[in-house]
Amino acid sequence: MEGIALLADSYTATCFKLAGLSNIFSVKNVKEAEKQLFSLLDKNDLKIILVTEQLINQMQIFEIIPEKSPLIIPIPNLKGSTVLKTDLIVELIKHKTGIEVKL
Repeated sequence: MEGIALLADSYTATCFKLAGLSNIFSVKNVKEAEKQLFSLLDKNDLKIILVTEQLINQMQIFEIIPEKSPLIIPIPNLKGSTVLKTDLIVELIKHKTGIEVKL
């Protein structure tokens, strides 16, 4: 699966590795996740970055996303889905266009 990367905890990363995904980055904490995400955003060949919801909830994600970046999709980890603290789509629209959308 070219063009797709995963940023997750070690257990979730192992499951995706077994499923055949090759661009997998296992992180131990939020600081490491932010650093790895920043380096992934510089890669031109990536179109989608999957990030576990638990990491997205803890990261300052909209402060580091450049204007032209891969699509960042939150996914649940092995423990299950969590409630995202922000509506990711609304925040992405606001970040990319400067327009606040109310749904």
